[in-house]
Amino acid sequence: MKIKEILAACLLLAATGCTFTDEPQVCPYSTRIEYWYAGNTFENALPAYANSLRQYLFDEEGNLLATDQMRGDSVTFWNGELPAGRYTVVAWGNLENEETVTDSRMLTANGGTPPAYRGNTDRLYYGSATFETVDGEVCRRRIYLTQAHALLNITVEWRTTVLPSETGIFRMRLRGIHGSYGFTPAYEEILIPDEAVYTLPQTQSPFIQHETVAAMNYDGKVTGRFVTFRYTPDTHQLWSLWHNDNILVQEIDLYKFFNKLPVDLNRSLEQEFDLLITVYDDRIVVNQVSGTDWDEGGAIG
Repeated sequence: MKIKEILAACLLLAATGCTFTDEPQVCPYSTRIEYWYAGNTFENALPAYANSLRQYLFDEEGNLLATDQMRGDSVTFWNGELPAGRYTVVAWGNLENEETVTDSRMLTANGGTPPAYRGNTDRLYYGSATFETVDGEVCRRRIYLTQAHALLNITVEWRTTVLPSETGIFRMRLRGIHGSYGFTPAYEEILIPDEAVYTLPQTQSPFIQHETVAAMNYDGKVTGRFVTFRYTPDTHQLWSLWHNDNILVQEIDLYKFFNKLPVDLNRSLEQEFDLLITVYDDRIVVNQVSGTDWDEGGAIG
């Protein structure tokens, strides 16, 4: 996408001013940014997904000018007075305590027990755009926030001669997941006809390990959920199941499964997956269970 196309969208909307009536009014701001959820372009559903929004405003040279935190219904817009110039705004939804922003414009996953393993991240959302303000005109931009997290639900069932114990503590582990985001988008696109922009964050190294608590339900199946940074074709998901301090299901290379999915992980607006792992005496089978019931899984082991 060319940057001049993005700038043109802002200047085009500037002509509308602050009112839709024939009477001109003095606008209380020079710049208005509206934040929407990319999964719904018909109404602003962002408050249903993001409880908070942290906005970073940069000048043309990349210097951080301001950081603003919005909560509740305020996550849908930002009004401000900006002198004429070119600016870049980066917004993160649900950025709370599980991630750290560094001076190098990196967002890094934090925490985790036991050592070297991290818990679930926040359900992050991301948006970014570059725009230009002109003296005497009002700049209005709409930015669509996309999922900056991957949601993976896993159910494990056994069709084996010996079944696992129903007592004790179950944990699932997932290795090979991106642990950092860059502020610069990896992918961006203008949506027609409103000429709004949506972007996807840039995943970066290092690769980290996650652990989440799982539970056995009434029918002997173990379920767990991972919330991590987004998957890309470079993500190498290695999953295992633990009971107390002992490994119950040996590490499975889920990359073989995700590599078969008919979806571009670099551009998908949402990444939510439900997997069923069936353990037999002589093999393990992985299938996706969802509304579309895509059942082309594969045998592993």
